[in-house]
Amino acid sequence: MTRILIVNGWSEEGDLSHLKANCKLQSEIFVSLVKTVIKNSKIDIFNSYRPLPNLNLNTYDAFIWTGGGGSIYEKNLHNSSQINLCEKILKLQKPLWGSCWGMQVVAKTLGVKVFKSKYPEFGLAKNIRIINPILNKSIYKNKKNEFDAPAHHYDIIETLPDSFISISENNICYQSIYSQSMNIFCTQYHSELPYDYISNLMIYWKNNYNSFFSEKEFYSLVNYLKKKEFHDNGERLIEFNNWLAQLY
Repeated sequence: MTRILIVNGWSEEGDLSHLKANCKLQSEIFVSLVKTVIKNSKIDIFNSYRPLPNLNLNTYDAFIWTGGGGSIYEKNLHNSSQINLCEKILKLQKPLWGSCWGMQVVAKTLGVKVFKSKYPEFGLAKNIRIINPILNKSIYKNKKNEFDAPAHHYDIIETLPDSFISISENNICYQSIYSQSMNIFCTQYHSELPYDYISNLMIYWKNNYNSFFSEKEFYSLVNYLKKKEFHDNGERLIEFNNWLAQLY
């Protein structure tokens, strides 16, 4: 049996906002995706606001870090808990997938600056290019060399952590990074989240985008995301499913 720990990057307030928006928790989306690929799996979820009793990290075969809210460079108990856990997990050198916030937590833990971008990506990251083919026969097998992906972030990493290489980028930021020696793959985008899921969250958080979009531009984007998901045909999940397939 494959044992996986999913680290929820969201605070309790962030999780509650998902429920109020009638959106499934992001940690639970990962559970469903893992169960689809790895039938014989045991999955636990770590919440910084509700720690697992007697958490023994050595018993897990792999780790998944979800997206999150806020900024990892802010000083608060949630961020401290996330970084402290990451330090312990990194020492194990077991397979780790980091998604968006997860990528930023890993980078911050490894001493890399995370900062607010002048060009946040809302709804999707466009024109992502695979610039290093090292994973084209594994994680990026059957993935197009240039693609769009679901995304929603204000912050980005400044440089690559030691031992990491950039796998994909667009003109905004590093979009995926990889360390063979540390067994870590991270994306700034959200392979796991449906485009229309993000659009539903954006509608709930609509006031957050007043300085970025006009009313017409905002609804044009959320409607585009719904169409994007309808025509996706499973392409956005390719890299995550490929990563999971390597675990068993």
